[in-house]
Amino acid sequence: MGLALYLGLALYASFGDLIAAFSRFQWYYLPLALALVFLNYLIRYVKWEYLLRAIHLRIPAGPSFIIFISGLTMTISPAKMGEVLKSFMLREYQSVPVSRSSPIVVAERIADVIAVIILGSAGALAYHSGRSVLVATVVLMVLFIGIIQWRSLSLRLLHLVERMTPARRFAGHMEEFYEKSYSLLRARHLLPAVALSVIGWFLECVAAWLCLKGLGLDLSLVLVTFIFVIASLAGALAMIPGGLGVAEASMTGLFIANGIGRGDAVAATLLIRLVTFWFAIGLGIIAVSIYGIRYSPGEGTSGGLERDEGAA
Repeated sequence: MGLALYLGLALYASFGDLIAAFSRFQWYYLPLALALVFLNYLIRYVKWEYLLRAIHLRIPAGPSFIIFISGLTMTISPAKMGEVLKSFMLREYQSVPVSRSSPIVVAERIADVIAVIILGSAGALAYHSGRSVLVATVVLMVLFIGIIQWRSLSLRLLHLVERMTPARRFAGHMEEFYEKSYSLLRARHLLPAVALSVIGWFLECVAAWLCLKGLGLDLSLVLVTFIFVIASLAGALAMIPGGLGVAEASMTGLFIANGIGRGDAVAATLLIRLVTFWFAIGLGIIAVSIYGIRYSPGEGTSGGLERDEGAA
């Protein structure tokens, strides 16, 4: 899908204009952009560790980092929810129930969405566009968090589902998933995660801005942040794998709307997606390979779990 899409973008821009844009790209900007994106992943790893500890899980730093980076392979999944792969790897490595750790992936995504809303708000106010995407995202987030935190309603809905015959054998898992989600989405846990997400996402926005600087395009960091955020949210809301097509079209269209030619707009979009999307998947594939070699399933022990029976 990606190759077909990028071929279509190249045809839209015309190969000549696209080659001309890449020929003047100052390539020393690329490692700088990649370094910022990797620093974002390190910050996201800190957030991962913070959320693990919030539900009283202790995983050795080495395997925890490899498992976290392995989850980046699922950047390709709709809204990155495929990162629940990390929960299955934790179950293999240290017998952690998926129902216990998967709420971390939910909390990560919620924190990320709140962060990009914060980063995109300034641009939405300044450029008077993209507000509908931001408003739709805010409404969905408020509804989701509100239902999770409305404990009596959530428990009532949960008990109704558990009465259904196919769901009865999963009742315990569903209850644990809800309890951990309820805990992680409370302000005392969510706000620090959001703060880390804001820092991490801003670094990605700076990386996107560096891609444009390398092409000799002079757009402000505020505008590039706004465009990057709106395109990312549009891709996530579309629930298409990796936001493919939607994110690229949104980004290219917004660049063109702000005075950039087709060739430069497509070149900028391709570079930004390479740095902020495909780079993550490449790192994830490497990490999965390392996990398979160094951390065979079951090598960890459940003794590494630190439970607080009264925490829930």
